[in-house]
Amino acid sequence: MGLYYEYLCGVSNTVMMKVQHIILFVCLNIFFMQAQAQQLKDNVSFIAHINPPNPDPSGIALSKTGRIFLGFPRHADNHTQFALAELVNEQLIPFPDSSFIYPSAKPYKEWLVSPHGMYMDKNDVLWILDDGKRAGIQEIPEGAAKVVAIDINTKRIVHTLVIPANVLSSNAHYNDLRVDLTHGAKGTVYIANSGFGERYSLVVIDVASGKTREVLLNQPSTSPESKFMAFLEGKPHVADMQKQTFPQGGADGIALSPDSKKLFWTAISSRNLYSINTDTLSNFSLDETTIEKAVMFEGQHPACDGLAEDDKGNIYFGAFEQQSIVKRTPDGECQLLAHNAANFVWPDGLAYHGGYVYVTLGQWNRLAGFNNGKDLRKPPYLVAKIKAD
Repeated sequence: MGLYYEYLCGVSNTVMMKVQHIILFVCLNIFFMQAQAQQLKDNVSFIAHINPPNPDPSGIALSKTGRIFLGFPRHADNHTQFALAELVNEQLIPFPDSSFIYPSAKPYKEWLVSPHGMYMDKNDVLWILDDGKRAGIQEIPEGAAKVVAIDINTKRIVHTLVIPANVLSSNAHYNDLRVDLTHGAKGTVYIANSGFGERYSLVVIDVASGKTREVLLNQPSTSPESKFMAFLEGKPHVADMQKQTFPQGGADGIALSPDSKKLFWTAISSRNLYSINTDTLSNFSLDETTIEKAVMFEGQHPACDGLAEDDKGNIYFGAFEQQSIVKRTPDGECQLLAHNAANFVWPDGLAYHGGYVYVTLGQWNRLAGFNNGKDLRKPPYLVAKIKAD
């Protein structure tokens, strides 16, 4: 009897130890998950809270010293406020002057109609992509769609590159850009066209001559995936150009390698990352077939809008399904930098500076046009700063 009792006690102690180990394992996992969640939360600060009548921002760019510039497009909301501003101590300062950034009766090339993508080069010249589109107006008139370069220190406009009639299309959405100063006498501009209609492509502009061409028109690398499906704020949406319930389209996010030898891009309705050698893309003598054959598939990524890049070759994605910011290293590894279900509603424009990623949180999926005429956006509109390491 005594031996039997000792046996039962031994079994009981073993079981208890296993239960204790399981409880400890569960508790440690909860602790580490909470710690990770807190760390992801601590990575984020909100540097702007923008309320109406100020408009919803999209593009963002930073100077060498950390000056922050924001663009306010009119393609989704034909507002009458400024189109470009500098963010100073959470205050929006119209930039460069009121005659250039408010709606005007002047020729379209002389004012910002609807600035979207923005890029700051190494000389602190701010390059702005004006898609030329205003909500409620079908046509994009010649002169409205353009690239404008502004020296931020002198406020002087150093380039105005109009997308010419032989390339311009009202079905195009000139969405984002990068500027390559290593090709062409004064540089080469690469534009991602995500399409207001079913027209998707890259556009290339030689800065010195103004020569412009459209390439990869409606090719697989620049087009949305067929029947693309995305989860937005917990609800599934299937892409349909005839009944759009969320932002969709082709080539959108764009990034340039640190040595300017490779251009990357994504489609907003896709999870595929593509690239091309800039020696090829910037060469106006090469035909379309040669350019198509030079496109490289770089793997998949979270569905996103804008991209940012740093000087180490990392690319940053605003993952609109996961309401997160994701970092992709040059070897293709993906890392979660930040997640915020409450506030990361449609991460849009991204920029990198000094170890941080900056992102505008546009809430574009909440626009009235995607929600049966009801604007579901909830001001303030936010700009976040996220530790990238």
